[in-house]
Amino acid sequence: MLLTLAMSLSAIEPGTCRTLVDFSDPDEFARWEVVDDGVMGGLSKGHIEQAGDALSFTGNVNTNGGGFTSLRRELAEGAMAGARTLRITYAADARTYEVTLRSDARERGRRIAYRATLTPDQSDGDWSVAVIDLAQLETSLFGQQVDAPTFATEAAHSVGLIIADGIDGDFAMRLKRVEACA
Repeated sequence: MLLTLAMSLSAIEPGTCRTLVDFSDPDEFARWEVVDDGVMGGLSKGHIEQAGDALSFTGNVNTNGGGFTSLRRELAEGAMAGARTLRITYAADARTYEVTLRSDARERGRRIAYRATLTPDQSDGDWSVAVIDLAQLETSLFGQQVDAPTFATEAAHSVGLIIADGIDGDFAMRLKRVEACA
């Protein structure tokens, strides 16, 4: 346990990646929660389930009153310190998904969401791999763009995915791995 804590508090070595999420770990699934637009009166519904060595995220987006569903998990303190990119291995339908990150940055007392669209940079069989430049994240609060400082990797609290593409209907995607890379 001491070694795990020391690894999470140390910066990632240049040219390397640290695994943040890997569903081959049998305990990983329990760390995730779904957050739907019902928190603001919406009707979208997302569901997660373990799917072998991946997490399956499925459901329905309803743009009447909200229009999003998401999933997220907490990160260990310092887990992303020194990271410059995030590498996400996933498989998805043709819908648009975004990664969401949160740190200590706040606006009106709420944590700002740092977001980027998952666009595959490469493929690994049935899996797509998106590489997210952490210096280029968009910032938002309740879906509205806000001015905010650059994402502070050393203060990262959570990582997640959101579907808020403005399209009503079913969606399906699988998440296999998330890595923070220097």
